[in-house]
Amino acid sequence: MTAARPPRPTPVSEPDSFSPFVLGRGFSLYLDAVRLFASLLVFASHLAYARYTDGKFEWIRNLNLGSDAVVIFFVLSGFVIAHTTLSKHRPAGDYSTARLARLYSVVLPAILLTLCLDSAGATLFPDVYDAPWYNADHRLTQMLTSLTFLSQGWGGDIRLGTNGPFWSVAYEAWYYVAFGVAIYCQGRTRSLLLVVVALIAGPRVLLLLPCWLLGVVLQKVMNTSRFAALGSRAALAFCVLPLALYAGAQTMDLPALLTDITTRLLGGKSPKLLFGFSDEFLWNVLIGIFAALHFMGTARLLNAADQIGTKFEAAIRWGAGATFSIYLFHNPILSFLHALPIYDAANPLHWLVLTSTTLAACFALAELSERRLTAWKAIFSRLTSGLSRQPA
Repeated sequence: MTAARPPRPTPVSEPDSFSPFVLGRGFSLYLDAVRLFASLLVFASHLAYARYTDGKFEWIRNLNLGSDAVVIFFVLSGFVIAHTTLSKHRPAGDYSTARLARLYSVVLPAILLTLCLDSAGATLFPDVYDAPWYNADHRLTQMLTSLTFLSQGWGGDIRLGTNGPFWSVAYEAWYYVAFGVAIYCQGRTRSLLLVVVALIAGPRVLLLLPCWLLGVVLQKVMNTSRFAALGSRAALAFCVLPLALYAGAQTMDLPALLTDITTRLLGGKSPKLLFGFSDEFLWNVLIGIFAALHFMGTARLLNAADQIGTKFEAAIRWGAGATFSIYLFHNPILSFLHALPIYDAANPLHWLVLTSTTLAACFALAELSERRLTAWKAIFSRLTSGLSRQPA
């Protein structure tokens, strides 16, 4: 007589109260406010150059706050892309169209604006543009590497004229590609394509990839029962403690210490010469961790609130809709306007006019670029669908 089989164990399931993370209105508004603040911080870090404001805001540059803001952008990007792709089960075609439209809606106008203003500035004010921050050589190469996001690859930093901030877009684009391959491809094909993407992107881009991936990890963590069970006190600690740690690290000059450690590990070679904008990769990853923990705590606090209201919501949403434009348009405009013979870097009134005029121009250009994202998506949707119908 055969012994009865023991009952199959009941699989452990998530708590009944658990549900996938929903990007609520409060946290969504907070992310928009952070995006707007980060873009303005990058703007301020360039405005702090002595040629614009006579060195009165050099402390912003000494703290390298603009570079830190870019890391925040990377973490935010990884989180938002992962959330919109995974939670909405977006197909590969929609993902490609959305990423292409998001990039080129601002990249194409930015390249055109930079080339036009730089050409006019170099012609009208050759003495001003004859400076280390401007490179007029190989404009065709600059344009092509910017269009293909190869300006930070194996060839080093190929600067798009006065548009220094363009470097991070060359990073971001390859993170989009790598994420798409990881999500939509499988098996050996995925592994092979990821290796190809890594080889094309180059070591500089890969060094800051962990910052972007921290946003993806954050999205994964926020879709677990542990996040759903996170108490308000723990959430408050996650929200506040990273900010305190960041401030303490700046006070202790930790970025310089980590750069010194990197230099020693490289046998005395300069990280800046080897890695360009990725020279502070240890510090940048630490900032990414701080940011991810802060966002996690903030999301839990805001999603737990019954109602989030603010009279500034419309202004924040509107401003956040121009963050990419502020980021990519401001430097060529600043460079051209400050070259005007009437500009006096020691005059605070001139700083105010320069700031307001540049930001006004960025917001105006946003109306033709990222605020027309639906139209740009339609263009790339027709383009990608047309290419997919081509005979093999």
